[in-house]
Amino acid sequence: MRLIKFGRKPKPPATVSGITCTPAELLELRYVARMLRVGDRPQAYSIMTGSALAKFRGRGMDYAESRVYVPGDDVRNIDWRVTARTDKVHTKVYLEERNCPVMTLVDLSPSLYFGTREAFKSVVAARLAATIAWTAIFNGDRIGGIVVSPREKFELRPLAGRKGVSALIRVLVEATGQFAAEKSGSSWVPLIQHALKAIRPGSRIFLISDFYHHDPEMEQNLGRLRRHNDLVLCQVIDPLEMAAPPPGIYRLTDGRQAAGLDAGNPALRRHYREVFQRRQNRLKRLANRLQIPLLQLVSGDDIAGVLHHGLSFKGHTGSHESS
Repeated sequence: MRLIKFGRKPKPPATVSGITCTPAELLELRYVARMLRVGDRPQAYSIMTGSALAKFRGRGMDYAESRVYVPGDDVRNIDWRVTARTDKVHTKVYLEERNCPVMTLVDLSPSLYFGTREAFKSVVAARLAATIAWTAIFNGDRIGGIVVSPREKFELRPLAGRKGVSALIRVLVEATGQFAAEKSGSSWVPLIQHALKAIRPGSRIFLISDFYHHDPEMEQNLGRLRRHNDLVLCQVIDPLEMAAPPPGIYRLTDGRQAAGLDAGNPALRRHYREVFQRRQNRLKRLANRLQIPLLQLVSGDDIAGVLHHGLSFKGHTGSHESS
């Protein structure tokens, strides 16, 4: 087995701006994706290993286990024998066959066109999507996606090989350059609604967003999306969202109005951290209730390392948070 060292980031192309994506930087991520493979053959723990049984639980034909029923599970899979024996409703879960379509859902709401380290969150989201796409085709899967920017919606049907990645890269480059209009709203709702209609059951879905906008129907829609697919939530975070900037007076503007921020105020700094933590706790509770893996990528982190550690899990539980 060949050992792979994570944590050392490949040198980005000279054309990278951090504000928008370039084809060159997304093409270069194929080298990052190769780091996610161990030895000459993909390993079973990988989320996207082709032509083998998955560690993921899906709707395949091979029975894996029975577990307690959770809202969103298919009632057709209820295990009546275990239910009768335990007095708790249980559902059967199966080992899913691999080599299924991999779909990247990229939410480019206005809140993602912001960043303080290396790149806008929109660019980080695009880099993550491209890395996932390269990893998918290296493992023999087809890659497709849905990308929703403040101005346009893009849908890509799953394609095998470089055709699938090239199509996604073209869309990501175009979408990251479509900055929010003056009255742009969240792209989150149309993205999920379109995914529910367009994605076929049995797909492996990576939902990439900052999850800044909490829609009341979000849990219900994510449950529906997860019901017949493998779903992973990928949250993009900017360091400035996690803690207030160093003490000082900062001028803030949205392009129309301006305000001042006293970052030296202890009460404000505490409130700043608490607001972020409440948002994170809400998202983690949502992922736990629906048993959806949650991967968290902070701008500036090594994408290969985050994917390697965050996706080396069994089943639908657990999360990975970068430090």
